[in-house]
Amino acid sequence: MKKNTQLIGALILVVTMMAIAGFLFFQQGQPKQVELRGLVGGEKIPWLENTEVQKIAKKKYGVTYDIRKEGSIEMVQPGVYQDYDYLFPSSQFPADLFKANGGQAKVDEIILNTPIVLFSRKPVVEALTKAGYVSQKDGVHYVDMKKLALAIKEGKSWQSIGLGQLYGDILVDTTDPNASNSGNMFLGLLANSLNDNKPVTAENLEAIKDDVKQIYGKLGYSQTSSADLFNQFLQQGMGAFPLIAAYESQLLEFSISKPDVYNQIKDDIVILYPTPTVWSSHVFIGLNDDSRQFQKALLDPEVQKIAWEQHGFRTVVAGTNDIKHFKVNGVAKEVTQIMPLPNPKVMQELMKLIQ
Repeated sequence: MKKNTQLIGALILVVTMMAIAGFLFFQQGQPKQVELRGLVGGEKIPWLENTEVQKIAKKKYGVTYDIRKEGSIEMVQPGVYQDYDYLFPSSQFPADLFKANGGQAKVDEIILNTPIVLFSRKPVVEALTKAGYVSQKDGVHYVDMKKLALAIKEGKSWQSIGLGQLYGDILVDTTDPNASNSGNMFLGLLANSLNDNKPVTAENLEAIKDDVKQIYGKLGYSQTSSADLFNQFLQQGMGAFPLIAAYESQLLEFSISKPDVYNQIKDDIVILYPTPTVWSSHVFIGLNDDSRQFQKALLDPEVQKIAWEQHGFRTVVAGTNDIKHFKVNGVAKEVTQIMPLPNPKVMQELMKLIQ
């Protein structure tokens, strides 16, 4: 009996040791579990809220994350981000502004790209084409930014190009350039276009600043979120928003997330690629060591594939130039005519002009 008791005790000890060893082995193979909070440009929120992305981040990288929508320019201001673990603005300029304001980043890497485009309606595009501002090649519409900028500067009206149903001057609605990235990038693009399609420098800023100030004085109130502006464009129609500046990814994502609604409007909505345009490179800024795990999760090949196929962001993963994946008319296979924005100091001067 005693021997049986000893044998049972030994077996229990062996099983216990094996269980502990197995648990430790399992633990060694698991990533450190972290919970992160961050500020994110609104256009990326559907991607980050995608349940597949969240599962991959949690299972493979140990990351659970919380997001709060904030304009890209606003989020990098001192005093705004102190209680957060990461920032995810929508271009390199906010990242540069973050550093210029004394911000310290543990991680600073481009995760996604998408070009700045204009969205409009078919009657508007037809009128702009007849007036010589828009051309078409291989089914893709391109807008001559220099010509369009001059028309805006000169105060040409929609009526002057045959759109009697529209009131007022030809303008491009944008988000607030002092708060939101898409509006900020269009500000730089417009300034360059007024400068003979050359990046504005400190030396030639004086020549265009009055024109910039005058143009933005006509626009009035601007949204602080690219997502909000795009939704208003879709909902309120041509009369309220004849022409807006936004991200290519927004329409591609909409066609996937709401296909039934998109099919009802697809023959009326038109993408216009500015020539030249600017790339919006979405930069992940990690504020602590734990944020490195999130950086790795965002660059995971499957997460990047989801960013393109379900949300329309161009990424480094092979196959993201396959525009046939989207049933959207007039998407450019490649975006080649790219112009750099003015340097950060000049951009800050342009922003001050229109505050």
